[in-house]
Amino acid sequence: MKKYILYSLLVTLLGACDFVSSEGGNGDNAIYMSNPNNVLSMLVNDKGGSIAVTPRLALMADEPVSVTIAVDENTLQEYNQENGLNLKSVAPEDFVFVASDGRETHGEATVVIEKGQVKGLVEVRVPSIDENKYPHSGRFAIPLRIVSASHFEVLSSPRTAIVLLNRELVTSIAYFKKEGPILFKPKTPYTEPMSEWTIQLSAIFPALSNSNTTTISMQNPGGGEFYTRITAANGIQVKNGRDGADTWTKKPLKTNVWLHITYVYKDSSISVYVNGEFQKTFETSPLYMGPNSGWYVGNNTWKKIYLREVRFWDKALKEADILDKLYLPQDVSDPNLQMYAPFAKPDDNGMPLELTGNWTVSYMNPSYVPQLEYIDNVLFPADKLEFKEVDSADNNE
Repeated sequence: MKKYILYSLLVTLLGACDFVSSEGGNGDNAIYMSNPNNVLSMLVNDKGGSIAVTPRLALMADEPVSVTIAVDENTLQEYNQENGLNLKSVAPEDFVFVASDGRETHGEATVVIEKGQVKGLVEVRVPSIDENKYPHSGRFAIPLRIVSASHFEVLSSPRTAIVLLNRELVTSIAYFKKEGPILFKPKTPYTEPMSEWTIQLSAIFPALSNSNTTTISMQNPGGGEFYTRITAANGIQVKNGRDGADTWTKKPLKTNVWLHITYVYKDSSISVYVNGEFQKTFETSPLYMGPNSGWYVGNNTWKKIYLREVRFWDKALKEADILDKLYLPQDVSDPNLQMYAPFAKPDDNGMPLELTGNWTVSYMNPSYVPQLEYIDNVLFPADKLEFKEVDSADNNE
């Protein structure tokens, strides 16, 4: 399982093999940006972060080639529009370009592709991060574009790079010492059918051998049935009125690792994503919240399970949006965010706080009362349960 798809792009970039080779000569040479999918992710913690951006020649040149890379707001606007995101730019004064000779610049940089080489690189470095200016609940990026070159044509595509700030987060999670489930109930019932929605949760399962272990299910749907099961061998089942082999994703899953699970409903179908990676789409009957609906998290098989967050949206998230929202805190002012429970801080009754204030949180059945233990200093991004030794004042939530 991929650790985090966007974070892994850096590894891909630095380890990628040259896919164009030549013995030399200029020919029909051209310049382009060689980062994978035009998107990179820079891991940024309290000490900052850095990443390499790599312009490239299609063929080796017999002379040095200077390439100018600059911040470009239009690139970010186009990326936001295409993916339904609201990323904001990191100000040029808050990061530097570092050339191979150590020279630092703001706003733009010149990269030299040496004679006999096909690529050059420049480091993009955030020396430190201002948590007030760039809070974890915001989404930030550095949009870059090749604006000119001393020789050869610059291809129209791929010409750009989006460097996403992938923030390190130290937070708290809940641990189910005994059975679940927990019930989330809207204070104002839903009365109109929903044409689309998304439900998400992040959990670690110590075992996935029980065939009736669930993730999340809808209480009293306004239409259809939404009940899920999860196993190591068969992946995730979306049960909509029937069982059968075709109701499973058939994508094996690992235990004792973080599974960020997303269910996207639209046009009478459910699409399943795990850690931002698409698993399968299931055709369903119309499925929406009704006047008596709520969300169950877990069931009476939930023991020794770690839970990070539960989120409910009134729109179908796109894949780029799912990746963007993988583990970082959400902005409760987002009008599409209907319910948000980070499981980071309990209320006076020990139940997780629902931050929109529009839902009640309770135990579904008094005979199955979970004993929730809240665990601090949990580090993200991470594959497994990892901790960071920090002072309480440094906790990001």
